[in-house]
Amino acid sequence: MQLNKKIKIAIISLDTMPQKTYDRFAQMGHLQNKSYMEIWKHYPMVGKGFNPNTMVKETSIIEPYLLLQYLKKDSINCRFWYNNSLFIYNDDVFRIVGKDIVKVDIEGMYYFSFRESFAHPFFQKFEKLLDKNGGKLCKPNKATMINTGCMNKMYAMNELYNHREKYIQDLIIPHNIKTTDYPVFMQFVKDNLGSKVVFKNDCIQEGKGVIFKNLDEGLDIPELKKSMDMHKHKQKELLIAPAYNIVNEYRCYFTKYDKIEIFAIKQRVNTTKEDDYYSKSNIHINVNMKVKWLEIKNNTEVFKSASQTAHEMIELMSYDTGCLEFAITDQGKIVFFEVNQMAGPLPFEGEDCINMNRYYVSMFDEMVK
Repeated sequence: MQLNKKIKIAIISLDTMPQKTYDRFAQMGHLQNKSYMEIWKHYPMVGKGFNPNTMVKETSIIEPYLLLQYLKKDSINCRFWYNNSLFIYNDDVFRIVGKDIVKVDIEGMYYFSFRESFAHPFFQKFEKLLDKNGGKLCKPNKATMINTGCMNKMYAMNELYNHREKYIQDLIIPHNIKTTDYPVFMQFVKDNLGSKVVFKNDCIQEGKGVIFKNLDEGLDIPELKKSMDMHKHKQKELLIAPAYNIVNEYRCYFTKYDKIEIFAIKQRVNTTKEDDYYSKSNIHINVNMKVKWLEIKNNTEVFKSASQTAHEMIELMSYDTGCLEFAITDQGKIVFFEVNQMAGPLPFEGEDCINMNRYYVSMFDEMVK
């Protein structure tokens, strides 16, 4: 069935964009009439130059234009919505436009979003109204992103925990540890995980905010105390792990709909000296930590091995879309890091960019089913 037979109007929500990002999105309006590959030319390829006049670094700017191109192939009426004031009154949806209140025609409306969690009760009612009127609330990971966010580590850890020894290794998850408990607790951490440890608060990316410390330098470390102080806050819960000696680290882009498909794998090589991690308050890739990304070709043994490991973990989890990140230690152990449910694509020019576009098209195919 052609999509225009069931979709009367497609709303592409931009409501997770900060104003500055939206302004840049609006400046790139000419991408509305570009093909997939032409759109990708305005996003930086790994190892290539970046022209700030013609390109954007924000994935959230590129994704809506890719979706628009997908929908336009079937001549669907599409609208971008940003910062709309909406409310539901009984069985109807309304927008506030200036000083006017306008009833929204939701018959056959497909409402698309990439990063909204849909956790607010408004969306639960909105979905019922859309279903009733032949529409749909569409997004990747609609189930797992409710109340979890894009990078919820604990959600994934829970799904893998029955296989902890194979995929997670050692970890400590504190609860209700009081300030007066910190000295004895930190001594336990050192005695059981070793002196080099990593503190990770939930919903913080692996490359943005993870804390490496050497407890041989003392147990009373301000950054760790700050991390501990957050551990009872929702979506800031803490997990503590050893700082493993990593040999290989992979990002595997996948969808799991009718079957698991891994479209692309990127390998991260840390070029900052290991000792430098422990002197920083936290690590932030390309700010205080240098890395190099490598393209793993799909026809290589490395791709085959990494995708097999990824496949095993994806099978155990309920995510339908995302980027699975894990590492292999110098002892051959697998260490799961996270599933970023809408990770930046890190495209390489050529075959990899085509594969990343296939990843997005697979995502779109599922959203409109």
